[in-house]
This record gives sequence, C-alpha cells and structure tokens, in this order.
Amino acid sequence: MPEKNKDFVFETDSGSFEADINEVKKMAADGDPDGLYALGMAYLFGMGIERDASKGFELLESASEKGQPDAMTLLVRMFMSNDYKGMDRKKAVEYSKKGADAGISDAQLFLGIAYMDGVEVEQDFAKAATLFRKAAKQGNAEARNSLGFLYQEGLGVEKDLTKGFKLHKNAAAAGSINAQYQTGACYEGGFGVKQDLKKAAEWYEKAAGNGDVFAMERLGIVYYMGSHELPADPELSFKWFLDAALGGMLGAMYHIGICYLEGLGVEKDEEEGMKWLKLAASSGSEEAKDLLSRLK
Repeated sequence: MPEKNKDFVFETDSGSFEADINEVKKMAADGDPDGLYALGMAYLFGMGIERDASKGFELLESASEKGQPDAMTLLVRMFMSNDYKGMDRKKAVEYSKKGADAGISDAQLFLGIAYMDGVEVEQDFAKAATLFRKAAKQGNAEARNSLGFLYQEGLGVEKDLTKGFKLHKNAAAAGSINAQYQTGACYEGGFGVKQDLKKAAEWYEKAAGNGDVFAMERLGIVYYMGSHELPADPELSFKWFLDAALGGMLGAMYHIGICYLEGLGVEKDEEEGMKWLKLAASSGSEEAKDLLSRLK
C-alpha cells in the first residue's frame, strides 16, 4: 500500500515532524491551533484536498482565536488584497500586532504600513521604519521597498536619497513589483542615482510586465518625451499609453486622445481622439475637461 504524502511540516520545541492531510484533520479536530491553521491553508489553496475557501477561512479564524500568529497574518494578508471580508481594519491591525510580536515578517510589514498611514493607530513614521527594518532583515522585499520610501521622503529617518534608491533596487531585484516601479522612478528623476531614462524604461518595463499600470503610463511618457539616451518612439509611446488606459489610468486616456488628434504613433483620427478625451473627462480627468472646453 503506497505511503500517503506527508506534505505538512510542523515545528515544535522538540523538533519538527511531517504529517499527511488525514493527520492534519485529526489535529484540527482535536483543536490544535497549528492543525487548524494547516487545514485552513489546505482548504484555502487546495493542498491535498478539494479547495473550499469558505471552510479555509473558517478554520483560519478558529486558529486565530486560539492565538496562532501565522493564521492571523494570513487573514490580514488576504484582507489587504481584498480576498477576505471577515474582518475590519481595527481587527487587521490587532492581528498584525500579534503576528509582529511573534516575529512574522509579513505582520511586521502590515503593522508598519498601519503606522505609516495612521490606520487605527496614531501615525508614527519612526515606528513604521523600525518595523520595516525588522521585516527587511528577514528578507521581506516589500518591507525593504517601504523603508526605501521613508528614506526618500525623510519620514521617521534622516532623509537619504541614495540609501532609499538602493533599498528600492534591492527589493526590485527580489521581485517586488512596486519596487520595480520605484526604481524606474528613481532613474527617471535622478533620485539617489544618476538620471538615466534608458534604465528607467528597463525597470518600468519589468513592472509593466507584471501588470503595473502606473509603470505602463510612465513608459508612455518616457517614450513620448525621449532623450539623448532614449530616443522618442511615438508608436511605443502610444502602445504603452493604450495599455495603461485600458487599465483605467486617466492620464493615459488623455494622452491617447492627444495621440489620435495629432497622429502620434497612430493614424490620425479626430473622432477617436475626441472619444478618448470625453472618456477621460467623464472619468474625472481635469486635463481632458480643460482641453475639450478649449477645443469647443
């Protein structure tokens, strides 16, 4: 008879042990917090069992009520990504505090964001920096990127554009999409590094390739403006503006309208240009509203 897959690993004071899904179910049935967390994960992500998000969240809630910090942190992560509606911001911060006290890097990141933005706690950039630093030391790329922002702005730490850039770039290399955008912005604006639009475009393209619509819009602008390092490319500019516009970026919708009106990177089409300007204006673009009023 084939041996069952022991896909779950548990750490205890006396060492670690592996368990299969049936053993995990038994642990959960006995009320073991780690078992509840593991089974919740299994249902949530379909690990060795048919996926059932509702059961998964129910089990994670039970584990959290018993003080399991990993379960708390996972629920906060799902809450912040709008995948879980079973808590409010106050509870998310409460769980983040408990997870951070347990040394979980994601919880430290979430709590740092709460202090940075003043969400359910008094805004405190110094506390945010401390939490981001703790998480960054554990290899958390998003925390490193957030710490880079604080150094760029001089919030809770002494302003240091160079250190901020390096943190952004390190986080970007580790796969943080937001950091890839921020690294591009640093190269574009010369913040903490020598201005280089070619490198800016390279990092924006990494972020855009991961679905970042802000990076798509910046690529449209970079290729529209051009420089000695990166010649203007109207067709490429239009392409990125269109991608960003389809992703809901108002500035990109406005620029698409301009491109059609002036025939920049696309065949001139005044009717199509006006459609895009009206779409941008109806979506709240003041630039588009102003231009439409002048064109009338």
